[in-house]
Amino acid sequence: PAQAESSPPPPSRQAYTRVRSDKQGTKFGYTLTVSPTLEPSNKPLQTHLDEVNLLCPAVRGFQFGVTVDMIRLKNLREFGTPEEVGAKIVMAELKRDGVLDVTMSSDPSEDVGTGAYDVEYTADGTRGKKHYITRTVVRDGKLFVLTAQVKEADLEDGQVKIGDVWDVVRSFRVLGVDEME
Repeated sequence: PAQAESSPPPPSRQAYTRVRSDKQGTKFGYTLTVSPTLEPSNKPLQTHLDEVNLLCPAVRGFQFGVTVDMIRLKNLREFGTPEEVGAKIVMAELKRDGVLDVTMSSDPSEDVGTGAYDVEYTADGTRGKKHYITRTVVRDGKLFVLTAQVKEADLEDGQVKIGDVWDVVRSFRVLGVDEME
């Protein structure tokens, strides 16, 4: 019997690319490889040059957020080592409303290929325990921060796999001028 034609399975990952312009008209952008089920959502009140959240409709509270801000630093090293930046993130988290405790989940590190800093930590608060991974990049006078957020319970019960989260974080890349034409 002849096989019925079936459509190919949906891609498990696809590129999410965003290109914007700052107030001077200079383009900036980034890309990351995510599940096609993630839904982009803009915050109603933007406090950054650019800001987007990619929400997972199947797992409430699981999301990737990207913020872009103008910055005077030429590179991340001017801000500190990965460990120093990790400590600053922990201190900032502890000042947030409802956060009771913050612990590093792994040693902060630098991606030698991109110069990005990766910081992984857990924040315990009045709204539950959440696991975060951030990737921070400085390029062309802009600070790019990707933050992955997932409830600790969703990692523990296997609903979200930490390896999959890291795959997305490692795929985050700031675009060069030639890639934004």
